[in-house]
Amino acid sequence: MQHLDIVFFAIVAVVLGWKLYSVLGRRTGNERRIDPFARPDPKDLAARRQAGRDEPEAPIQIGSRRPTVVRNEPDVLPEPAAQPRDAGPRSGLTPRDRRQIEGEISRAPEAVRDGIAAITKADPTFDAPEFIGGAKIAFDMIVQAFAAGEVKALQALLARSVYDNFAAAIAERNRLGHRLKTTLIGITQAQITGAELVGKEARVSVKFVSEQISVTEDAGGTVIDGDPTHVDILIDIWTFARDTSSRDPNWQLVATETPQ
Repeated sequence: MQHLDIVFFAIVAVVLGWKLYSVLGRRTGNERRIDPFARPDPKDLAARRQAGRDEPEAPIQIGSRRPTVVRNEPDVLPEPAAQPRDAGPRSGLTPRDRRQIEGEISRAPEAVRDGIAAITKADPTFDAPEFIGGAKIAFDMIVQAFAAGEVKALQALLARSVYDNFAAAIAERNRLGHRLKTTLIGITQAQITGAELVGKEARVSVKFVSEQISVTEDAGGTVIDGDPTHVDILIDIWTFARDTSSRDPNWQLVATETPQ
């Protein structure tokens, strides 16, 4: 009888183990890191359309105050891929968004259009509208991480010299016992203002106009900078870069600028 009990519990353990396996799956150590700029695999898009689940994801709203740094070298601005116009990309770009961005690009200075053409020739998967969608997501992630003082998250998103500037500002803020609170209301404009191919390196500059509420508090919670009732309109120009010969699809934030 005791042997039968052992066999019974062994069967139960096997069944429960299989259920957990089927629900949770396995981790092999080679899982792909989620990248807001990564281009969807065309095979995945086809499968989703066939399953009737190819619906666009909700757009991400964005908008913060951070240190200004000079041009540097290549973050993790994963480059968006060319996709069917009616697809719902990870960047949340809608067909209307795409048409608007394409119209802005068509009216951009010749140098910008030539730069985009050169980048596309070097990397046929480059898609300027999708790049803008991904750049918005990256802007949101970086602004939020800086406000929260998440240096590890920033390290994964910024080129080294840019990261050093952000990390130094966070360290000084911590030393003083200050806390930055930022409410990102949204990005009202994200426009490519520069594009060039230097050797094999693609560089794209994006002008962001964002609405946000940002205040700095001291250790006691008293506001020492900013106004919690006032919405600031900030203009930032961020430059991203990527080696077009690399298999790594990520773009790096290499410079930030605040126009005077």
